[in-house]
Amino acid sequence: MPKKKLIKKVTSLIEEKRYPEIKGLLPRHPEDIANLISQLPSASYKLLVFRLVPYARAVDVFEYLSTEEEEEILNSLNSQEIKDILNEMSPDDRTELFEELPAELVKKFMNLLSPEEREVAVQILNYPASSIGRLITPDFVQLYESMTIEEALSHVRNVGLKKETIYHCYVLDSEKRLIGIVSLKKLVLAMPQTKISEIMFKDVIKVTAFTDQEEAANVFKKYDLIVLPVVDNSNKLLGIVTFDDLVDILEYETTEDFEKIAAVLPVEKPYMEANIFNVVWKRSFWLIVLVVFESISALVLQRHHITISQFVALTFFIPVLVAMGGNTGTQSATIIIRSLAVGDIRVKDFFKVIFRESFVGVLIGFILALVGSVIVAILQKDWLLSIAVSVSMGLTILLAATVGASLPILFRKLKLDPALMSGPLIATIVDVVGILIYFEISKTILGL
Repeated sequence: MPKKKLIKKVTSLIEEKRYPEIKGLLPRHPEDIANLISQLPSASYKLLVFRLVPYARAVDVFEYLSTEEEEEILNSLNSQEIKDILNEMSPDDRTELFEELPAELVKKFMNLLSPEEREVAVQILNYPASSIGRLITPDFVQLYESMTIEEALSHVRNVGLKKETIYHCYVLDSEKRLIGIVSLKKLVLAMPQTKISEIMFKDVIKVTAFTDQEEAANVFKKYDLIVLPVVDNSNKLLGIVTFDDLVDILEYETTEDFEKIAAVLPVEKPYMEANIFNVVWKRSFWLIVLVVFESISALVLQRHHITISQFVALTFFIPVLVAMGGNTGTQSATIIIRSLAVGDIRVKDFFKVIFRESFVGVLIGFILALVGSVIVAILQKDWLLSIAVSVSMGLTILLAATVGASLPILFRKLKLDPALMSGPLIATIVDVVGILIYFEISKTILGL
């Protein structure tokens, strides 16, 4: 049944109090059920349909809901129902929920956890908010190097259903330190009496719990991992991070970078759910900053008002000049920010990058200066003005390429997000300096 038709049908059945019929309409996959619940028109309808979900699938459905919907449902359940859900949730999903709840509510819910789950929750919440430690789950299969393949497979059968993944098993020593990894494929294909120590892979790719999430995501991508083990400073295995969590990290980091590059403060909620006044503030903050910076251009124009009055045609080409400078600066910044993010360049490459982008800026500036000079000559039939515009455009583009490349690297050096050096901010800086260059060169060439 099409999604819109299903939502309409379920809503109609709720209004007619024909609840048993709703059970037969629920999709098979937990994510599809969660999506159906999210589309229902009221909180009471959402809670009602959630209660109709079979108990064995309720936790899986719950984990696919947004944190706001999870909070709504938890506030409507009794203590035993809340206890059952929270204790069955995966630790990383539960941590994401707790991060969004008020402190008083988190304290209440923590008391409903079993001692083992409470210890895990406290440990994860103590890691920094942006660290990979916030996403770990302790639900992994652990083996020991002295085990035989037969013993290892028996252990996997006994504990596998309760674990996040069994595709990779982690080999620990007597002090719980990570010493190797074994894939399920190797376990199945090896001879029963073979020792784990004989088939395990010892050079394990791993990160510490305090590793930044974006850095951990880059490790995932670099080594094409499905699961990433997380250890403490003494190499004791704390937990694992799975590929689905990596996708969430990449989505969040990419969205955050896009927002910063566009000079927008990050908005945590989906577009249609975000408070309109919060959206206005998030978008206007940087615009206010840019207005203040851009107003310097007015001071430059005011300073050269006599030049403008003597040669009005100079103003005709200001929009072209600032647009080309801004576009070039944004191009350079975008390329450098991406290269920093994926590890193609590092802070130590600063001078190499600046030299390369400056050379690129010279070539692009020369090409656009030629094009600009021809356009000005055709429109104004004034070769001196044509030379002034072309020289100014060439220098402005060189400046823009250099500034766009250098500022993101300087931000990384200062331990700040390179995306903070947003396109609009670079464009504004280039606008101000470009106009100043334009009038100073024009005065010299035109003899004003």
